[in-house]
Amino acid sequence: MTTPNPAELDKRRHELTNGLLAMREQLAPVFDTADGMRADMEKRGWSPTAAEQVALAWLLGAMNIAMGGVKR
Repeated sequence: MTTPNPAELDKRRHELTNGLLAMREQLAPVFDTADGMRADMEKRGWSPTAAEQVALAWLLGAMNIAMGGVKR
């Protein structure tokens, strides 16, 4: 096994960073929607714990679909 050269490591690090930033930008509406759902349920009288659990369940399902998980 050979040691990667520093230039190649920098290139890979740069590509990974750019990919993570792009993913963050693309997933922001999903997180915003989950936050909005939670806030709306609390305004309607749901307990903060119940609202968080429902929003989390929705968020986990949305993330699974976004990441190519179970197709529905």
